[in-house]
Formats: sequence, C-alpha cells, structure tokens
Amino acid sequence: MNPRSRRRSASPPPDTASPTEDENLLPELLLRLPARPSSLPRASLVCKRWRQVAADPQFLRRFCAHHREAPIIGVFLDFYRGELSFRSVLDPPDRIPTPRFSLRLDGIEGGCKSNTGTWSFRGCRHGLVVLTGGDHLGRGCRQVLVWDPVTGEQRFIAGPPPQPDHDWGNAHVQADVLCVAATRTGGDDGHVHGACHSTPFKVVLVSAQKHVARSCVYSSETGSWGSTMSTKVQHHTMSCIGSRSILVGNSLHWLIFGSGTGMLELDLDTQIPAAVELPEDAIDGHHGLYLSTLGGGVGFITVSDVYVAQLWLRTTCFDGAAEWMPAQAIELGKLLPLRPGEWTNLQTVMGVAGDDNVIFVSTNRGAFMVHLETMQFKKIFDRNPFAECTTSTIHPFSSFFAAGSSTPRH
Repeated sequence: MNPRSRRRSASPPPDTASPTEDENLLPELLLRLPARPSSLPRASLVCKRWRQVAADPQFLRRFCAHHREAPIIGVFLDFYRGELSFRSVLDPPDRIPTPRFSLRLDGIEGGCKSNTGTWSFRGCRHGLVVLTGGDHLGRGCRQVLVWDPVTGEQRFIAGPPPQPDHDWGNAHVQADVLCVAATRTGGDDGHVHGACHSTPFKVVLVSAQKHVARSCVYSSETGSWGSTMSTKVQHHTMSCIGSRSILVGNSLHWLIFGSGTGMLELDLDTQIPAAVELPEDAIDGHHGLYLSTLGGGVGFITVSDVYVAQLWLRTTCFDGAAEWMPAQAIELGKLLPLRPGEWTNLQTVMGVAGDDNVIFVSTNRGAFMVHLETMQFKKIFDRNPFAECTTSTIHPFSSFFAAGSSTPRH
C-alpha cells in the first residue's frame, strides 16, 4: 500500500468535531474551570460558541453548583473617614480593584440616610454586606443597609419599632445578614450561596444588656420585622456582643462579654436567644478568642501568646448534657514560614472567619490567610492592613464573580 494512502486513511473524517467544538462536551469542559473571577471571561474570548456557553444562565447555575462553595475573593476593612475598604486577596489576573467594591459610608445616596448618624459595618455572609445606622457614636439601629457588592444593589430598611421595654435605636446592637435559603428546613434544593443575587434575605439584630439578651429578625419576603424576643441571663452581666458570628445548622452564634465571657445562640426557627457558658479554664490567660465551625459543629478557638490556636468543640454527653472538649491545636509559629523576630508585637491574630474556618495573621513580613481545614496559607498583604484602621475587624467576602463585568453574571 502506498504510505501516503495509509497516512490519509488514518486521518479522522473531515466532519469530526474536536472535543472543544462538541456541543455537548464543551459545557462539561468549561464547567471544570476554576471558580476564579477571570476564568469564564477569558474563556468567552476564545470564540462565539464559547461566549454563548459562558454567558448562558443555566450553565452559570451549573458552574456554581459544581464548585459548591463560593471562593473568598477579598476582605472588608473598616477604615477612617467614613469609608468601607475592600481588599482583594487574589493574584492577577483575578485581583479585583478596590474601587469595584467601594462604598462610602459618609455619602450614601438615597434611602433613609441620616445626616446626624453614623453607619457601622456589621459583617457579610452569602454575598451580602449589612450595615446599621445609629447615633453619632454608632450606637443603636435606626436603619439598616443591605448591600450586594457584585450587583451594586442597595436595600434600605427602617430599624425595628421601639418596644415598651426596649428601643433598638439606642441599644448596643450587632447585626447579621443571611440568605433565606440557609434557614429553610429540609434543605435548599441545590441553592449555592454567593451566586444568589436578588434572592430573599433576613437581617438579624441582637442586643445584650445587663441580664437580658434580645433578638429581632427582618424578612425581605414580608418586608417587616418580627417580634422582639428576649431571654434572661443569670450567670453574668452582659455589656456587648462580639462582631463576628458563625452559622451552624439553623442557628447563629456570637461571643458575649461582660462580667464573664459566654456565647449567645439564636435559633432562627424560634428566634429566641439563649446564653451558653464557656469554660473559664479554657479562655483565661489567652489574648485571642474566636468562634469557629472547624470540626463541623459549634466551637471556639483560643490563641495563646506563643501563637498556638487551640480548638474547643461543644459535644453532647451520654446524659444529654453539653460540655466543651479540647480538640485540634495549631502551632501558627511553626506553620508559617517565619524566622524569629518576624512576628509583630501588636495584633498578631487579626481575626478568625468562623464560617470559612480561616484565620488572619499579622506578622512583620505581612499578613497571611490560613485555611484551618487544609493548613494551606497565603500571604495576602505585604504590610499590616490595620496601620490606618479604626478597628481590628476583618471580614472575608465570598462570591462567584466574573472579573471585568459591570453587571452580575449569574
């Protein structure tokens, strides 16, 4: 046989499509791109067919569901001059410019802006950010702002109406926001948080004063606040609530401080707050205390002066009583690539993001983000980001986001 004929017969038929041109296979290939801001925009530049697939709403829902959890794309810091600052923790070409997620707290347009009050950043969850407007010292909740940084949508909400024995406009409060799908009994039908733009949400307010803890929940579905619920706490006097919370199952949890240290638990079904005691021997002598979901349940982490993060988990005994047990210990000083003298003497641990199980550590070599489940770490800042910051709060923001888009891609 002529060798030339043999080579020709081994070639595929001219009408055979390559894998990237196969109408059914292409979405499966693009589905496996990493969930980074640049992935789908860069893929859409290949050709018209790729652009059609990458922009298809059904494919985008599958893309988010395939990756299951939205990645941490940056952190919010509460700065001076009434400005909430966003810092991306991603590398180029995925790094998001700070102005893309900017919101000036002293110049919010529209809504129920107060000219005499102060906006306070409270936290973020499920791709949403929540702020409260109080008096000139930032106390109380006279109004609420829920902001979606990806879409730019802002929702202004009047604060809960005063009660005969409690005025939310004058109380020391903490606020949280969460997607309604996270509170539905029986699952969320494949819902993926961080891709749920313009979906119903809830705002949760809690207050702890002396021996009474209170809660009130707003639903965007009904457009109204529920009743103010309260419970008495006998074991110590409360004065304030921690700025970070964790969501475990259908309950939110915060640290509470006062004559002692405890935990406030809010069942989102009953909306009744309850106080939980923490073991004094576990928290005494430590300069850092943070809530955590590491281990799959309710827990907290103490950080010692030798940079050891000790996890404590709440377990149930045979008689049904709950108790705290020590679990995993993480030696941050050995985990990070630091030499003696490279730890800063101020604010070594900037915070723990309990829902994401991420710890933020400040050192003389910069700031690191440590994933406690995988023990992987990444340097996110070359210097301490709190050099000009009003508080030590740092809040990671997770979302599926397509870089370069001015409108949501989901």
